[in-house]
Amino acid sequence: MTILHIVAVVVGISLSMAVLLSALQTVVLPRGGLTAITRVVFASVDRVFVRRHGLAARFGWEGFYAPVSLVALPLAWASVVTFGFALIFWGLDVGSLGDAMAVSGSSLFTLGFARPGPSGLVLLTFLEALIGLGLVALLISFLPTLYSAFSEREKGVALLRPLLGTPPSAVELTRRMHGGGALGMPAIWSSASAWFASLEQSHAAFPSLCSFPPQDGAGSWVVTAGTLLDTASLLRSALAEDDPERSPEFTLVLAHGIPAITLVATAAGLPISEPRPLVEVMADTGPVPSVTISRGEFDGALGELAALGLQMRPDADEAWRQFALLRRSYEDAVLGLAGLTHAPPAPWTSDRAHSVGRPHFFGSRSLRVVQPGS
Repeated sequence: MTILHIVAVVVGISLSMAVLLSALQTVVLPRGGLTAITRVVFASVDRVFVRRHGLAARFGWEGFYAPVSLVALPLAWASVVTFGFALIFWGLDVGSLGDAMAVSGSSLFTLGFARPGPSGLVLLTFLEALIGLGLVALLISFLPTLYSAFSEREKGVALLRPLLGTPPSAVELTRRMHGGGALGMPAIWSSASAWFASLEQSHAAFPSLCSFPPQDGAGSWVVTAGTLLDTASLLRSALAEDDPERSPEFTLVLAHGIPAITLVATAAGLPISEPRPLVEVMADTGPVPSVTISRGEFDGALGELAALGLQMRPDADEAWRQFALLRRSYEDAVLGLAGLTHAPPAPWTSDRAHSVGRPHFFGSRSLRVVQPGS
């Protein structure tokens, strides 16, 4: 064997191992984020289906981005394994590179029309066939898992849609729940907390779900999540302590929702810092942090809540400070995801979404995020 043949075998083994690790980290033991192979696939499909000069601009195919990426991923795995084993067969002197490709493809797809010359290499064809069958099995189990998580997400959005309004807003959600006598009911807020917990488990593990289009084109899971967090923050900071409709479930929604939306945004590649524990946020006595919601917008919301007959906190400045502290802890995650998913405009969320750059082909750098007006 020449040095070139040895290098080919080493490279082929490395490529095959990279595919196995990518498949395991994507399907079997998902940890969030993208592996090197999945990153290249998603970045390539993004250039075709999402960006301004791609097919989406002509035919409105943005919704195909995530599904096509997931279908292309097993094809990419199979292609890399085929090329990797072709290098191995060529390095072990099966014949020309074309002959090695034929043997590798025949083995991976269990076609059996070609076999390596030396009988000792037949074991390699068995190994490659086993890898090919394993990739097919992973795909068969992977797609139903993703659809189940996607269906669970959309189910939560559908259950909340009658309360959120069109477009969804924290004030409208409060108005409808108060009008129905459900503002202080724990059941609805507990359901929202459970939905956030489910969202964290699925979308942080499989970040490609973030780009799955909503079943209802006018709906958005990001807007729903942001509206729930804004409502809980608004009510907890603005309602008087003795208001009978003030509920500890508001805090529970924040306790589950803020870490969940932050973890999902981080897994999707957004540069989001880890949030402080909610206990520390609520006990903070520092100055009012900067948020995208103005004091005038907040005061307008307080006026609408007071008009509903709710009892407001007497110190409006303290209410604003607490709201801003809570909003600051999840704002970047919500606005970044709104920009990433191209969510339809809604007050306090997607109407001020961040502009998110395209995925990188190589490296694990965070996506570029630009705030409006910066």
